Amino acid sequence: MKNSKFVLAVLFIAGNAIGAGVLGLPLVLGKAGFAASMFACLALYTLALGAGQMFAGLFCDHHQRDLPTFFRQELGKKGFGVFSVAFFSLFFCLLVAYWSGIRSVFSIFGNSPWPLFFAVFVAVFLQSRGTVFLSKAASWLTIGLILTFFGLVFLTFFHGGGDLFAPGDGWMANRALPILFCSYGFQGAIPIVCRQLDFNRKRIGRAIFYGTLFPLLFNVLVLFISFRALTSDELLRGASEGVPVFLLFREKFSSSFFSVFGQWFSFFAIGSSLLGVTATLGGALRDVFHRHAWYEKIESAFIIILPVAVAVCWAHVFISALEIAGGICLNLIAGILPSLVAIKRKWGGVLPWIFLTAFLYIFSVEMLNVICLIFGK
Repeated sequence: MKNSKFVLAVLFIAGNAIGAGVLGLPLVLGKAGFAASMFACLALYTLALGAGQMFAGLFCDHHQRDLPTFFRQELGKKGFGVFSVAFFSLFFCLLVAYWSGIRSVFSIFGNSPWPLFFAVFVAVFLQSRGTVFLSKAASWLTIGLILTFFGLVFLTFFHGGGDLFAPGDGWMANRALPILFCSYGFQGAIPIVCRQLDFNRKRIGRAIFYGTLFPLLFNVLVLFISFRALTSDELLRGASEGVPVFLLFREKFSSSFFSVFGQWFSFFAIGSSLLGVTATLGGALRDVFHRHAWYEKIESAFIIILPVAVAVCWAHVFISALEIAGGICLNLIAGILPSLVAIKRKWGGVLPWIFLTAFLYIFSVEMLNVICLIFGK
């Protein structure tokens, strides 16, 4: 029984970390080159793993039941307010990014809006059936995600249009730090994992370590596939157009299985993440508005219609939304705020200060990205 709980905890952490954010990584890393991209990937993995272990240790100290309670007790009303804004902004940004990605996937059928309308209708139907139904649907899409991913890895060895060893500007890897952190975003699963493993720090630490190995392998292989198949110029063009990376394969390998696997992998990655985020945000909003009967009537407008409208009206929003989600929202929830709690408790010596400095740096990188986006530079 204990072993089965541990395995489920590992898989739950891995499932929370692996998402559609990985489809944007090669695009923002196009100028950096494969070597610098790999270094940035490993550096952010180390940071996310260490901060996650710290977060879990803090959470276990008083056996707190959920993140809102944790931040309210540790940082007061102001800290709770910052957490609340960051939490709901995180999931809204992710939904906007995923609907933008879905729109790009459907663009292969032409400019007709009907596939997107149909997807919205299906999403509203699944959302009306409840979070459990959404989670099951996401699990089925995850199976397709895994199968198509390994198909892509296999086919990559027969399709080499890029250059893994082409020189790049390593400093450009800085721009990808927000999306990289987003691609290791398992920290929201910590409360559930802590309860699942009875607040046993040793087992929780092991579960986090093994669970985060999956997204690390996933990210490394996606970077390998992308840099081997596409040139840096092609990746940069994909970033400017705001499309998931594997949709670029259709243009270059139009008559191959490689293109087909890339399209289906993009669909499964975005679809499974979309349903998972919809379920999480829907559950959180119900918890907030459960006493208000009017909320049930407009829930779909909050978590589906509004993000779709933003994704349709704001072209090429896929990369920008993922950057804001990782560099600002998740950074606050899983990085800056927990580091402040650790410093307040005098927990871990100098380590929380190191984490805080690193997360503030990522925050500043994303703020610079936002400024460049606003002024078009």
